[in-house]
Amino acid sequence: MIDTRREIEQRLSVLRGLVLSGVNHAADMLTLSFGALRPVTNFRGKLKHVGEWALHVQCTWRLEEAGRVVAMEDDLRGPDEKAHASAHRLREILVEHGTVTVEAVSVSDAAGVVLSMSRGFRLTVTPDVVQDDEDWRFFAPGVDAAHLVIVGGKIAPESFD
Repeated sequence: MIDTRREIEQRLSVLRGLVLSGVNHAADMLTLSFGALRPVTNFRGKLKHVGEWALHVQCTWRLEEAGRVVAMEDDLRGPDEKAHASAHRLREILVEHGTVTVEAVSVSDAAGVVLSMSRGFRLTVTPDVVQDDEDWRFFAPGVDAAHLVIVGGKIAPESFD
């Protein structure tokens, strides 16, 4: 039997000490890049810059600064203009106005994650636990390796391919 908490902690431990290098969104999904940015060509042939690691969040999340909520998943829901503006604001706060580094990672038994970061930031990811719905995924962009995928609050089997 898989120890969900331990497996997630082990995989996310690579984030400790890394800089949050990018914030974006795809529809209402929060996408975060960690570590040095490097150029890659996407499937459409377009050049983009990705971090060493990526966290894509499609469930409930909350970003706090010194205990005050700065943003949450609802900020990316709704019209594209709202989502673009929210992602831009987060990018300014977390990337463009000083370095934010991951200091600690903690994981709940229900596959929730808390990233404690420098400058008083804290990202809390809470799976929605809807069967067959992806909550979040963690992976190394451009690397042919299994992604850590959380679906319905559990580690998906493809995470071990």
